[in-house]
Amino acid sequence: MNIARGWGLHRVATRALPVALGLLVLGACASRGPTPDAACAASFAALHAATATTRDAQYHRLDDFPGLRSDRVLAALGEHARGPAARRLWLQRLAAHDREASAIERGNLPPARRHRLPAVAGLEHCRQQQIERLSRDPAAFRQAVRAAQVPSDYRRWARALGLYPLAKPFYRRAIAAWQREAAAQQAPADHADWLSYRPPTAPPVSVARLQEDALGLPQAEPTQLAALFARHAPEIRVAQRSAADRLGSPRFARSGERRFDAQDPVLYRHHGWSRLHGRWHLQLIYQFWFRERPPAGPGDIYAGVLDGLLWRVTLDADGDALLYDAIHPCGCWHALFLPADSPLQFRQPAGEEQRLARRLSLPGSQPATLWLRGGDHALLWVDARRASRPASRYRFADLDVLRQLAHPDGQRSLYDQRGLVPGSQRLERWLLWPSGVVSPGAMRQWGRHASAFIGKAHLDDPDLLGRYLYQPE
Repeated sequence: MNIARGWGLHRVATRALPVALGLLVLGACASRGPTPDAACAASFAALHAATATTRDAQYHRLDDFPGLRSDRVLAALGEHARGPAARRLWLQRLAAHDREASAIERGNLPPARRHRLPAVAGLEHCRQQQIERLSRDPAAFRQAVRAAQVPSDYRRWARALGLYPLAKPFYRRAIAAWQREAAAQQAPADHADWLSYRPPTAPPVSVARLQEDALGLPQAEPTQLAALFARHAPEIRVAQRSAADRLGSPRFARSGERRFDAQDPVLYRHHGWSRLHGRWHLQLIYQFWFRERPPAGPGDIYAGVLDGLLWRVTLDADGDALLYDAIHPCGCWHALFLPADSPLQFRQPAGEEQRLARRLSLPGSQPATLWLRGGDHALLWVDARRASRPASRYRFADLDVLRQLAHPDGQRSLYDQRGLVPGSQRLERWLLWPSGVVSPGAMRQWGRHASAFIGKAHLDDPDLLGRYLYQPE
């Protein structure tokens, strides 16, 4: 072989070697199929596309981390999850949120469309892979913590277009007028016009001291949590003006239309956590519904379908009430109440929307009685008086059942993909849209309560209450 020919063959071989190696790699990849991450991403993308019309708004999906969803509590915990046990538990909670929401979204599809969805077992395998990968990769874990931050429910473009700074003085005057009226309320006289609702009877159960998990969250076992809900369940007194002042439950009729059953009064339960001065506290959330807020007169901008109240109890480590707060399901009229023996004190922070705050006469170990005005269902008073006349009984149900109500097509959520109750919008939205709140006055899903028109606040923000409360040294 001459030298020139040999050199030519060498150059051909040198050029061909990378191509051959590339073909071998491609062939190997083709034989193995897509990587697990790519396969999982494709499965979740297919699931999300198929359930776009039934998307549940309670949790926030993490971009680039399929199989994980966050809420504001987990968003606050992520950067403090130090150590393998805390990080793994944090990731498991994100996966549990996605598992729960995915099951609801899948179940709310018509039955004929469910069989084409990715297999539940395969998706669960992908979630576990995601947990393992992020547990071992600190850089990826930090990326997940950033992705877990829940977006604001305020629209910046609305505040810019609506000249929000010019609207703030109007909002401030309206809020101050409501608070003056509420602060002037006196204890109502008990008479026959008050309809009473009591919790279901339950034997007294001793509640052990709450223990914290690896993330610092106080936890209660299911039986312990049920005992706490029963212990703090409020009695509800409503002044009767019309049929709209009776507690009930929303549901879907056989025709598929939404109905309200006033023969089935329900107190819906949920639990969460709040952080006060660096310490986490378990919260009990109670919600009840009325058929509507009827118009008080022509052009009532606050009237509309469905109305109600959320009553939240923040507990100390012994399971006693440390504080209460109340808000309407629209995210309006937030008020704080301190038990007589609570060590907390109220303060109005500069720049924040003013909050109504009261010190109650009842201790934190005693359940409250809520006195509501007929018509607009404003919370007039809170004390410990019990009805002397026969009272109706409400029943308990998990708040999550409203995300999967029975429907002729199987099941359906009370809420739409934005977390709003369709048809519950109020005329007030045309006055309040410059605040940035989506459809002010409309009823909302848990996790979607933008609760201030001045500044920004979210009811499920675990640090919200700490802005207004402190414990003296």
